[in-house]
Amino acid sequence: MMNSISMTQLAASITGALGVEPPKEADKGIGQVTALVENAFGKKADKVLIYNPDCIAMWMYQKHTDLFAPVMAATQLTVPVATVMPSVTPVCFGTMYTGAMPAVHGIQSYTKPQITIDSLFDALHRAGKKVALVTVENSSMDLIFRGREIDYFPMPYDGEATEKGLELIAGDQYDVVVVYNQEYDDMIHDTKPESEESMAALKKHVAAFAKLTDAVRQHWSGYDSLVVWATDHGVHTDWDGHGNHGEFREEDINVMHFYGAYPKK
Repeated sequence: MMNSISMTQLAASITGALGVEPPKEADKGIGQVTALVENAFGKKADKVLIYNPDCIAMWMYQKHTDLFAPVMAATQLTVPVATVMPSVTPVCFGTMYTGAMPAVHGIQSYTKPQITIDSLFDALHRAGKKVALVTVENSSMDLIFRGREIDYFPMPYDGEATEKGLELIAGDQYDVVVVYNQEYDDMIHDTKPESEESMAALKKHVAAFAKLTDAVRQHWSGYDSLVVWATDHGVHTDWDGHGNHGEFREEDINVMHFYGAYPKK
């Protein structure tokens, strides 16, 4: 069974949390996120942190729930989400940050062209929000949303991206900080979804989110802040034993997103 909440709903959920107009082609927001923000703040959020770990399937959360304890502790809302086809990174992140299906935003295969339709980043800029996008250099997230009026921080790999995210949160110059990490996706292709190397990478992503959310609590304590864990797609084990994704199957389509609301002190 596929999840019923679509990844097309994330962009409007973020703009709705901040009280700004969504991207022009975006689907509606997620009602549970709206309720979380209203109940926690009594108004809209001031700041948002979005953490994008690549390739974390819903079944991994179901099977290894204990490993996600720090993510659960840092959030209050868990949302089962269905990604889009083909379930590969640029297609899925293209949908996540435009709120539109692949046929609309234009990426329908594993390619990394610059998306030209309206995106979350464009919507935030129009509303006067200052945005930082921290990525791994030459990754999909580094390339497909270029050309926006935001600040880009392409880093050598995950560790440097996380450290840059921590630095930007501490600097308190941005309304929205997005941090992308990719090691788990790299490891599942090189090995297996539950290999020692892959599980170590998953633990690094969990630890990175914990550090980033701790930084939000410390440095954004004067703001009503929303934190988000939003992965792009899942993973299955291929015929050769290696991890893979891109198919219309529950393992690839179903993912879990997490939202946390931190009222200002």
